[in-house]
Amino acid sequence: MMPRARNILGGMRAFASPVAARNLSGSPLSVKWLCTQPSRAKHVDLPSEADVVVIGGGVMGCFTLYQLARLGCSALLLERSQLTSGTTWHTNGLLWSIRPGDIDTAILNITRSAVLEIEKEEPAGWTTNGGLFIANNMTRLEEYSRLYTLGRTVGVPCELLSPREVSQLYPMMEVSDVTGALYSPGDGTLDPSTLCRALVNRAKLRGAKVCESVGVTNIETEEGMGGRKTIKAITTTKGRVKTEAVISCAGVWSRDILRMAGSEEALSVVAMKHSMVAMDAIPGVRTLPNVRDHDANMCLRVQGDSLIIGGYELNAPRWEKVDPHFSFGLFDFDMNAFSEIMEGAVYRVPRLAQTGIKATICGPEAFTPDRKPLIGEDAEVSGLYHGSGFNSSGMMMSGGCAEQLAQWVVHGRPALDMTAYDCRRFSSRVRRQPRWAWEKSHESYVKNYSIVFPRDQPLAGRRAITDPLFSTLTDAGCFWEEAKGWERPAFFTGAASPLLDYDWRGAFGCPLREHYPYRDILQQSHTFDLPEYYKQIEHEYLAMRNDSAVINQSSSGKMLLSGAGVDEAIDWLFASDVEREPGFVTSSLVLNTEGGVEADVAVYTLDPATRLECDGEANYLVTCGSGMGPIVSRLLRDLCWRQGFSTSIKSATHETGILTLYGPNSLQVLEATGIDPTAIYPSRHQLVSLAGRQVRVCGRSPACWEIHAKVEDLLAVYEALTALSDSCRPINAGYYALNIINLEQGSCSWNSDIRRGDTPLEAGVWSPTQNEGEGQRQFLGRPALLCQAVEGVSKSRVLLEVPGCPPLWGGEAIVKDGSIVGGVRRADHSFEYGSPLASGYVSHARTNAQTVRVLFQTSSWEIERMGERFPAVLREF
Repeated sequence: MMPRARNILGGMRAFASPVAARNLSGSPLSVKWLCTQPSRAKHVDLPSEADVVVIGGGVMGCFTLYQLARLGCSALLLERSQLTSGTTWHTNGLLWSIRPGDIDTAILNITRSAVLEIEKEEPAGWTTNGGLFIANNMTRLEEYSRLYTLGRTVGVPCELLSPREVSQLYPMMEVSDVTGALYSPGDGTLDPSTLCRALVNRAKLRGAKVCESVGVTNIETEEGMGGRKTIKAITTTKGRVKTEAVISCAGVWSRDILRMAGSEEALSVVAMKHSMVAMDAIPGVRTLPNVRDHDANMCLRVQGDSLIIGGYELNAPRWEKVDPHFSFGLFDFDMNAFSEIMEGAVYRVPRLAQTGIKATICGPEAFTPDRKPLIGEDAEVSGLYHGSGFNSSGMMMSGGCAEQLAQWVVHGRPALDMTAYDCRRFSSRVRRQPRWAWEKSHESYVKNYSIVFPRDQPLAGRRAITDPLFSTLTDAGCFWEEAKGWERPAFFTGAASPLLDYDWRGAFGCPLREHYPYRDILQQSHTFDLPEYYKQIEHEYLAMRNDSAVINQSSSGKMLLSGAGVDEAIDWLFASDVEREPGFVTSSLVLNTEGGVEADVAVYTLDPATRLECDGEANYLVTCGSGMGPIVSRLLRDLCWRQGFSTSIKSATHETGILTLYGPNSLQVLEATGIDPTAIYPSRHQLVSLAGRQVRVCGRSPACWEIHAKVEDLLAVYEALTALSDSCRPINAGYYALNIINLEQGSCSWNSDIRRGDTPLEAGVWSPTQNEGEGQRQFLGRPALLCQAVEGVSKSRVLLEVPGCPPLWGGEAIVKDGSIVGGVRRADHSFEYGSPLASGYVSHARTNAQTVRVLFQTSSWEIERMGERFPAVLREF
């Protein structure tokens, strides 16, 4: 147990005469050691036009300018003050190489590679001194062991160290309570001003322009196809610039930029006050690695002969009124709020107790509800792109995000799957709830160093989007999981565990809630073993396998397509040949020009006999996964717009509810409600009466039937199903059991099993023969798929059973014939096999997609979990 802060801090000579941070009107010279302010750029006349205008001269803006210039764009960067004057100038400058998740890790290492490439030409402020993650309990060490395996999978050098090895690497560290550590020798630090100067220099050599002391006053838009706003020009304090693309890299000021474009939407960015402390010189620290001790809620960054202490305070306040004229400023520093972080640092490195404080820093940082940046094209304004909300990780993530954002602007999409970063991922309903964004961002801030458990759920911002079944299912014992603001059923416990208001984790004088059943159940998720509630999940699973269950899937995205040219649009958009006869439903993928998967949807053909009242005059209904409606809706609109189709795409997510009956006795359930089972068929849908309401019954498979109803009729329909006699009444079930069944069947889950960088051929869900008999239907991505079918694939999806292995959750390594060849995307416990089941991709020599699956049969397979390998069995899907 660490001594309390008052005992340690009370004896520190550091507090005799600290150099306190200045307020907003003060001089930034108190932290001059942190970075050198860049010299003002040579005056550049404002050009009259540019391909792309970047707003904001922080590290993200400078990196974006650099990446655009590399792609040959005529790019212009505008900064209202000086480069780095917003939040970049006071950043900690850390760059780690590994984060939970392959996309996050790829983003970090793109940044590192870009910096090292620039360093070949001029100084970019890079120092390689390694990174050390300290664990002081076995659960944290398990998390680091997972990161170690992920690092090995994606090629990031790293190793697990014993306490003794930690002490040898960092002699002044207290290791008596250390259980181990993860060491990444390629980690390092960046000087923000040096890096930004180098980025701007490299961009200018490729024709880019930078104008400082130029403020943006308005973004001019005009009405484009479908009534959408499109960028026309921007006006500034120095003149007007004609452009069709604007990238807002304005950080905490991004909301102001969005309002200039006339958007009524809000951007889920919260400005928070983030603190650091810089210590006096300590002999011997210059050669030490940077340190993160997540359980002590602190990090140590080497700055010459000094250490900078950082962390995430429980009661860190937000910046209520963002000052538009802020430049090289700081807030007053609150040592009481920072004391717990200081305590952890002093305990881990006792030498700090005898070290003075050089400076205290408290500056603004932009945080988001889910700790992910906001990247990509705006939901409402075409040509307006966002690159903000980096959650105090801008230095390490900006290079990778800027590269993807530049490709998004120039090529129409990023190379990596950026769905988790997409600025459109939150629906309009939550974007318009300021309290939701603040609650979620506070919890994200506080949990920044928390263990990332596979089944964890937030406590903040709950009940943001619900449907009429919410109270009824809560009373029935539903344990809810959040999907982009939606509440959807995960599983049922048998006892009510309602979601309560956020208690701010005891911050800001709010009492910490002592009795909270939902939180108690959630606590079972805080493990890398199987949570206790898997007993309930198995009960639901067995009902879905052997009897029947009802799942509320109203959180699914729903879009109505209509208008002139809609049939042409359907042919172009969807890889499957959508059955035009009304009453049919077709599962399909939406691809990009490279054959990569952009969305996984179901398409329902409608006519007056198959439309619900809420469908209006639509020709087609398109559904997608929970919470994905905003992204898919914008995707379909963009594709139609670029192809010239006059097609109306209207969201129906909140107007239509969906109940799914799953199990071999589902038809018996429908028959018991009075529906004639001989009138409904798989892959068909029709209108029927249920509980006196008009509903649409859709056969998705012999064991899966959907019931679509107007949202106001949803409760009556559900009550009719659950009021049936015991012999045919379905039980309540949730997504956890459904996902296990889908995994066992080898089904692809979009954005995990299959995503933007994967093609249907690589995933094993498409073959060239599927197009035989379709004539020359040129759907989007078809030429790329046919070309790949001829040339062969170099990666393939596999499904592996791992008997005798502890639970798998994704991120593990796939080993073929003794070598790591890929990574697990999705994994769970299979009740059918009684062991873990894992789905992922493996790399191999380019060959025919069918041939490689035959060759796989003769290979030996293993899964590497937390550094340990377990034999695996290849399964068909």
